[in-house]
Amino acid sequence: MDSSEDVGSVLVKTTKLLDELSVPEPAASSRFLVSHVLGLKNHQACLQHQDEKLTTEQAEQLNRLIACRMARMPIQYIIGDWDFREIRLQVRPPVFIPRPETEQLVQIVLDDIPADKKCHLLEIGPGSGNICLSLLHENKNIHITALERSRMAAQLTAENAITLGLADRLNIYECKEEGNTELPEDIKIQKFDAIVSNPPYVLRKDLSNLEPEISLYEDLRALDGGARGLDVILDILKLADMMLVPDGLVYLETIY
Repeated sequence: MDSSEDVGSVLVKTTKLLDELSVPEPAASSRFLVSHVLGLKNHQACLQHQDEKLTTEQAEQLNRLIACRMARMPIQYIIGDWDFREIRLQVRPPVFIPRPETEQLVQIVLDDIPADKKCHLLEIGPGSGNICLSLLHENKNIHITALERSRMAAQLTAENAITLGLADRLNIYECKEEGNTELPEDIKIQKFDAIVSNPPYVLRKDLSNLEPEISLYEDLRALDGGARGLDVILDILKLADMMLVPDGLVYLETIY
């Protein structure tokens, strides 16, 4: 693309190019990329600017972003942030990208937990922080402890918490949850009202069949559920037995 072209023409050309390479959702990808270089937060907004011409800097930036999408880099990583419910999160590879279906899990937790009572939750594997930070944002009486095995994910959750002004109600620990052996001592003595997690549940044998956007760029540990898809889920249930208050709840996103 060059600076002599208007936005409408760029959208058509970019969509065609991505479509020819079998990149999923080429039209939506084009709108996201063009809106991003125009500084528009809504990916549909570029449709209102179709007669505008790109500047030289915008055209150069767009060409770089198109090359990334042609290489099947996810749009979320290319843009660098993503909306989840009422918050906007920084996202970067290889930390697991928030999925829209996980918004339903957050809603279920919010519906169950009283808004006028203090509640301490444990999250396993926050990734970018989409679940815990949404819960904190939408219920001011929730406090969350999060356990994350990936240093990059733990750091990203912490950064997002600071950006959103929610860090004072979130404690993040970089550790594994397997068998309770890796947990910090001050975590082991705590009791939680609920555990929430979007754990890995993809069968290990199916990982090789994932789309390039996932297999090439995302941390597969966030997806690998082992031979039966239950490795982390069973560990979480063991934690629940030890760390929940009486009648405490477990919220898991999985398939059945």
